[in-house]
Amino acid sequence: MRDRLRSWFKGESRRPVPGPSSGPPTGAAAKDLEQFISSRRGIEAYLEPKTAIYSTTILLVAGDGEYLRRPVKDRGQADALCRKHGLPLYDAGIVGYPKRMREYEKGVRRDEVSLDDLPPWPTDDGNAE
Repeated sequence: MRDRLRSWFKGESRRPVPGPSSGPPTGAAAKDLEQFISSRRGIEAYLEPKTAIYSTTILLVAGDGEYLRRPVKDRGQADALCRKHGLPLYDAGIVGYPKRMREYEKGVRRDEVSLDDLPPWPTDDGNAE
């Protein structure tokens, strides 16, 4: 019994439990992203870092606040998607999330993006001006 408890506390018997978005993106995730981009206006992309539970994800936020989150392999894949469609890509850990996304969750619908909604423009040194 002691050996079993000791191994449990050392983490030897723990097995990783995949989260709902762990692993590389599937064809369905890429298709969802493409469909969202082609059917919405004013889209911005936010890269969310990998955590203990979830893989790296990209969050697409439309001009009215509607959003879609899907897993991506890495930043390179997110960059490629954004370059292909001419979308700005922000680091969610640095700039946070847009206000219109939170309002969309509350039921507030907006038609356009105001300058106050946009995150600060990133500079080469990583600091926002």
